[in-house]
Amino acid sequence: MNLYRLLIVYDPIITMDFTKIKQLIGSDLINAGETIKESLSSECFLLNDINEYLLNLKGKQIRPVLALLSAKASGKITDLSLHCAIVSEMIHTATLLHDDVADNSDSRRGSPTVKALFSPASSVLTGDFWLAKALSLVSKSNDMRALIFFANAITELAEGELFQLQKASTLDTTEEDYIIIVTKKTSSLFMAAIGSAVYSSGADELTIERMVQYAYHLGIAFQIRDDIFDYMPDLDTGKKAGSDIREKKITLPLIYALANSPQAERQKMIEFISSTASEDDDLPAKTLDFVRQYNGLALAQNVLDTYIDKAIELLDSAVPDSRYKEELISITHYIGNRDI
Repeated sequence: MNLYRLLIVYDPIITMDFTKIKQLIGSDLINAGETIKESLSSECFLLNDINEYLLNLKGKQIRPVLALLSAKASGKITDLSLHCAIVSEMIHTATLLHDDVADNSDSRRGSPTVKALFSPASSVLTGDFWLAKALSLVSKSNDMRALIFFANAITELAEGELFQLQKASTLDTTEEDYIIIVTKKTSSLFMAAIGSAVYSSGADELTIERMVQYAYHLGIAFQIRDDIFDYMPDLDTGKKAGSDIREKKITLPLIYALANSPQAERQKMIEFISSTASEDDDLPAKTLDFVRQYNGLALAQNVLDTYIDKAIELLDSAVPDSRYKEELISITHYIGNRDI
């Protein structure tokens, strides 16, 4: 077992000081922010207003932080590393702008969405603009492999969202279907961010492969935890509990609860979800009771923990011990147990 894993003690619910981590890669992260602002500049006043609003909503910036730490842990940060980190955040923002329209969301993490403040069309078109600018930025490097990382991720993101919509209409999502969806809609961008950054650092092929697999497992864990939040109304996560089931999305906690229930109860629950209107408050309430009754949350968290353990194992084997690796391990544990 790696020394860092022995030295770090974790609470059941982890809080993390991202300010401290960002200080470790401070100048690189500041440069990334400035590059994003420059690349998004436009002659359209409306677009500039929307961009300013979005840039002021600074979150944890998990993907660029992971990208830059991974580059540092694997070799060194280059101009291409910086661009890869930036592009991962720009693509992530673009997908959120699109998702808010698809999900008819008026708030995200406690702040109004662009869709609510401006219009649905503004949100979609701004998302398109960010996506185009992201690909333009990475293409300036003239590095085809870096571009392929993100082109593949964008393809996977679209397919994952559409596959989830398909399954929402049939209500027959299996655990295998769920992992496919999560791999495409979440892990794909983690893999592109970390994989491209490690490649840009000058790492060898084995390191790149192991870090991409680290990112794959980390991304799945991240999404499982996010889906668990949908059944935890007492947590102030910024995400309204019950939103997934209102959209008829069957995620891992419900998949396990259904598998754990008697056939008659399972069929009754599926029929209830199918026949109940999305705006009916009984839908999330009864589904939450069902998930709790049949232990769906604990079972989903157990699976999440196996993905975290595998991610740590891959990280241990991929890069040498360093302060950057230590922070990657800390973030990995945080992602598996975070409460926001």
